[in-house]
Amino acid sequence: MWNLLSWVMEAAAVMAIVLANGGGEGPDWQDFVGIICLLIINSTVSFIEENNARNAAAALMARLAPKTKVLRDGQWQETDAAILVPGDIISIKLGDIIPADARLLEGDPLKIDQASALLDSDKSQLNN
Repeated sequence: MWNLLSWVMEAAAVMAIVLANGGGEGPDWQDFVGIICLLIINSTVSFIEENNARNAAAALMARLAPKTKVLRDGQWQETDAAILVPGDIISIKLGDIIPADARLLEGDPLKIDQASALLDSDKSQLNN
């Protein structure tokens, strides 16, 4: 409830209680309760949307931290791409996310989509 709309609604709720309707009448409880209900609904919707956005961001971050098959000690093992070191040999297949500084040692030339790295749909061919 830390935004301009909430502050305006809170001020309206306070004014509905503090100020009388005129003519010697008491505070306007119906408006006060209505405004408080709207504040609670607004806060609930904001919380749900923020929670969904946080979950979506976490899912994207998990996808952006890919795993790769690396040859270490003569055996292929799956590890985080973030802990690769120079000289590691990795295995790639169709659809894999490849670490940016990988070098092709053998196999057919690759066509890769660098859209995620370059923010456009540039398709490049790698020979080595």
